[in-house]
Amino acid sequence: MLDEKRQERKALLLVLLVAIIYFLYLVRIVLLPFVLAIFIVYLVNPFVKLLINRGVSRNLALVLIFIIVVGGLFLVGFFAAPPLIEELNALANRIPQYSIEIQKIIDSVTQKYQRFKLPSTFQLVVDNAIERIQNIILQFVERTTEVIIGILSRFFSLIMAPILAFYMLKDIETIKKNFWTLIPKESRKDIKQLLKKIDKVLIDYLKGQLLVSVVVGLLSMLGLYLLDINFYLIIGIFAGIMNLIPYLGVVFGILPAVFVASFKSFQSILEVIVMFAFVQQLEGSLISPKIVGDKVGLHPILIIFSLLVGGELLGIIGMLLAVPVAGIIKVILNHYISRAIKINKGES
Repeated sequence: MLDEKRQERKALLLVLLVAIIYFLYLVRIVLLPFVLAIFIVYLVNPFVKLLINRGVSRNLALVLIFIIVVGGLFLVGFFAAPPLIEELNALANRIPQYSIEIQKIIDSVTQKYQRFKLPSTFQLVVDNAIERIQNIILQFVERTTEVIIGILSRFFSLIMAPILAFYMLKDIETIKKNFWTLIPKESRKDIKQLLKKIDKVLIDYLKGQLLVSVVVGLLSMLGLYLLDINFYLIIGIFAGIMNLIPYLGVVFGILPAVFVASFKSFQSILEVIVMFAFVQQLEGSLISPKIVGDKVGLHPILIIFSLLVGGELLGIIGMLLAVPVAGIIKVILNHYISRAIKINKGES
């Protein structure tokens, strides 16, 4: 009878978990501040614990930490916001001009090839190819601009994330207490071990990856500034954010810079490519191994798969969350597989 009740409770918890995941998927558009708040909690909580261990009350520790964090953000915003807003306005005004320039280049190429007398069938294929390339380039310009402006505009609109994080940290003990009441007593020890493993993976990965992305963003910004590339501030921030996406982030980060450089000269394109290659080489061989290492322990194939799934579900935000979520899933699977092996060995 007791075993039946346990099985029913586990089944109910599983159904509840699936329902929660489905609900979160439905409201995914408004989830970003909450996800960022959880990341802030992970990053800030160790410092809060450090102050508490030294005799400071939790509320005072939270106030001190958030004064430092908000003060730092205010200083960054005070100096960075005016030129950033100016660049965003300039970018919005330049989009029509970029489209016109692209159209001129395509028309020039079309006129040059039309001088040659080509067979009608082959000419039709070439015309279709040029038209497709034209549409792809124009869509790329519009889409890239939308993504950059979308990410940066959300960045400014997510002032709620630190506030949510503050209340999460303030009531974290109550949240934990309520959480453990949902877990059967016989499973609590096992769940605690699992959460410790997840906690370690997330903290190590997030702290390291965020620091690396900040360094890459600043280096990219500095390099573009020295090369006199327009919108160096926006592109540098974008490159830093995209660096959170393994493998594909490098491509996403460099494309806007190459595109803007193409309106200066071919030499500017080469300089931008060389600069980004240098930054990525520095990041891959020196910065990441020292700061991040292999914190998640995922095979490259699994990372790429998780990026594709995340991108399909939540777009760019999904790709940013893909690796830590995949890391959590891996920890959970390893934990329960190891547990099952131990149980089987004990029974045999």
